[in-house]
Amino acid sequence: MLSLTLMLTLLGSVAMAQTSEEKKAMEAEMKAKQAQLELQHKELKEQQLKTIEFEREYANQEREASRAKSSARVYSRSTGLDEPSYFIYSGGQENQSQLTIRNSFDGNTDTSDGEFDVDESTTHIRCTINGKARSGKINIRVLFPGGKVFKDLSITSSAEISFTQSLSIKEEDKKKYVGSWTYKITADKAEGSYMLSFMTH
Repeated sequence: MLSLTLMLTLLGSVAMAQTSEEKKAMEAEMKAKQAQLELQHKELKEQQLKTIEFEREYANQEREASRAKSSARVYSRSTGLDEPSYFIYSGGQENQSQLTIRNSFDGNTDTSDGEFDVDESTTHIRCTINGKARSGKINIRVLFPGGKVFKDLSITSSAEISFTQSLSIKEEDKKKYVGSWTYKITADKAEGSYMLSFMTH
């Protein structure tokens, strides 16, 4: 009888230990799921803030466009199946002009390209590229009128991109800068967004 009682006691202890282990495993799984949800919420919030920033810049550029007297000549087309990245082009006072291209992707693959003109009266060019990708890759390539690469940037999940470069055009450099600049944006299974902006005066 004593042996039977001892055996039942041991079996009960083993069962309780197994239940305790299962409970710990479930708690760990729930904590992992909670952490994943918090991370997704944080990424969504960051993307929303970035979108707000893009919208603010877009609104500023739209106000500038409403005051414009002339416009820059701009061409844009898409070679992908989805709609092309939309663009805004605006002229400015006298020979000042600005072009902004921006788009967001939800895991799709797409390619768009276009060009913009820099005329003889231009003395300064400023190029700005911003972007962020949660997954996949967004590649932005800008070429001088002669076909040489001005900037080739890849936006991935490893880092947020923020690039600005200003150029002063001297008389002896006009052959290099004056003419049709071209750009090409390629999204490869990308989740994220970008903005490409040019200003000339």
